[in-house]
Amino acid sequence: MNPFSDSPLLVSEKWLELPLKETHSALSWAIVGGGWISIEKVYWIRVNNSDLGPNIIPEEFYRNRLAEKGEREEVLGFMTSASLLDHSVVIRSKEEFHVRCISTVGLGNSVRVGDLPTPSPKIGTINVLVQTSESLTLSASLEAVSIATEARTLAVLEAEIQSKAGEGLATGTGTDCIGILSPTRSNAIDYVGKHTIFGHLIGTAVFQSVQAGIRSWKHGRSTFTNHNALGRTFL
Repeated sequence: MNPFSDSPLLVSEKWLELPLKETHSALSWAIVGGGWISIEKVYWIRVNNSDLGPNIIPEEFYRNRLAEKGEREEVLGFMTSASLLDHSVVIRSKEEFHVRCISTVGLGNSVRVGDLPTPSPKIGTINVLVQTSESLTLSASLEAVSIATEARTLAVLEAEIQSKAGEGLATGTGTDCIGILSPTRSNAIDYVGKHTIFGHLIGTAVFQSVQAGIRSWKHGRSTFTNHNALGRTFL
């Protein structure tokens, strides 16, 4: 059984949408909806190099595209150059706790943390959304960002992607974004570190989701990959 079946993903070539059945708290530095906000929908938009020239303000560009869709509410909005048909979803469960990770992976802008900042002629981003079945406090959401970042970095390092700005292996891209999403309810959870069930689920889900996205990016295949809690893959 999919614990997130009441919030199915809607995908097209240009948009990936996640409508939520209840209000969620979101923590991220996303182009649209960054910070700590309340939302009921998440979007990913696919762009290419010609969309984002030097005179384009990304948030303004994004909000204009949302307005064209008729979207007027506050949302969380990710931007990617990767095929949205290649998004990867991993759901991990233990006891009554559930985590869903949705990732889009593009590595044309791969860098190693600490590389000197240089303009990249290519765009490419790893976007990671972590959704939990239980409410998280702000401090727990911050901790979830840390766990998700470790998991993303591990997946990239194990893939042995070369940094385009230096000589070492990449640890991510120059524009990666992570969002943490949890239902806005009472009795929120305070801790999600690596010694907790949620920490385990977040780390595993993010690692597997980003790993699947990297494989798809490397092979250039348009697939939809979905892992359930037992680790099976549906294509």
